[in-house]
Amino acid sequence: MSQDAHADHTSVPHAAGHAHGAAGHAHGAAGHAHGGPDHVPHVSPLSLYLKTFGALMLLTIITVGVSRIHLGTTTNLVIAMFIATIKATVVAALFMHLLTDKRFHTVILLSSLVFLAIFISFTMFDTNSRGRAEAIEHERPHDSAKPWEIRAAKPAAVPSEAKKH
Repeated sequence: MSQDAHADHTSVPHAAGHAHGAAGHAHGAAGHAHGGPDHVPHVSPLSLYLKTFGALMLLTIITVGVSRIHLGTTTNLVIAMFIATIKATVVAALFMHLLTDKRFHTVILLSSLVFLAIFISFTMFDTNSRGRAEAIEHERPHDSAKPWEIRAAKPAAVPSEAKKH
């Protein structure tokens, strides 16, 4: 395709989902491709941002209100995490444009969160045995050449007044 023909072709508005193979400009389901000459940024109305702000403020007030009610440590934690998850979802869907962007980006975000949860859960497996090593450390021998010898108990300190009598 000549440069003049390509220039004429790109000046014509394109329908969403239309792709022209020779030029290599492909449009996704949302009708946009990043970096192309016909890229249109995500433009959201101001009312959407104001509603989002209102929802986040309401959820923050609910979080503070629930924290003042003592339902037990675990219950309060679960409720706070649930509300925080809702707030994070709202922010990701609207400000990261996951609601209107390709679903692939949502899958990438969710898979990274799943792997983060897996990694954190692996670090929590030993929470019941943390701190037990210190007691075992005191039973180790002084001399590494004699690994089966147990340390002798240290003699009790004699107060200086007892020595004078």
